[in-house]
Amino acid sequence: MIQSAFRSPVARCLLFAVAAACLGACSETQSSAEPPADAGAGASSPGGAGPSDAGSDAEPPDASGGGSPDATVPPEELLLYDGDGLQFTEADNGFHALIVPGDPLPASDWSSPVDYYQGEMEIRYVIGGPADQQPGMLQVCIWTIGNEDGDGRDYFPESCSAEVAHAGVGEYVDTGVVVSQWWKNEDVPLVFAHPERFRIGAVLRGQSGCNVTTYDVAGSCWDEWPSYQNMIFRVTMVMVPPGKTFSGWGSYP
Repeated sequence: MIQSAFRSPVARCLLFAVAAACLGACSETQSSAEPPADAGAGASSPGGAGPSDAGSDAEPPDASGGGSPDATVPPEELLLYDGDGLQFTEADNGFHALIVPGDPLPASDWSSPVDYYQGEMEIRYVIGGPADQQPGMLQVCIWTIGNEDGDGRDYFPESCSAEVAHAGVGEYVDTGVVVSQWWKNEDVPLVFAHPERFRIGAVLRGQSGCNVTTYDVAGSCWDEWPSYQNMIFRVTMVMVPPGKTFSGWGSYP
């Protein structure tokens, strides 16, 4: 899994870069914040990728492109996110924000009365174009902003889904995996009682699994960025209660 050497220097870079972005904003008007550094991993790890703060200052992603859930969807099955027409930008630096603190959520507590941390997180990626899109990988990570229950580190706890390989245009899913079984930075679980602190993002990886980013992490591959800069994609995330069976992607057209 992820090597500890990737974590500590990256975490320091995250905090330094966030502070730098704030100072820059005070000194001059900018169109977007300077992205912080990666909490990332190499190609062999299924998690540990850090975000870019640029997403929080950019226009919010379109979370309405997929339509409404089917009327037959079980009421405790929660559509967390459905965004279409998404595209990584150079400012994202390989980490595209889907949900940031302050965004509306389907429930204020994901641990009670239903403990979604012990349930499945169904994730669908749809690559819409271009027609000659190069194969690669996508992944979702959750970072905690404002770690009031821990040691004060930002972007921690952190947890990531598996990397899902894609072959270009088409639909790809990560299914049947309980969230508590995701990769966890330092094996520390997310606090699902406070999802308002979560930053959720899509992570761009090359065909080998490398982080397509300029951040100083082992196995980064920013030289592959031109192969993905025009990729258009959709992400849909559904939380399923523990012990329940997912209604299926036909419920989320």
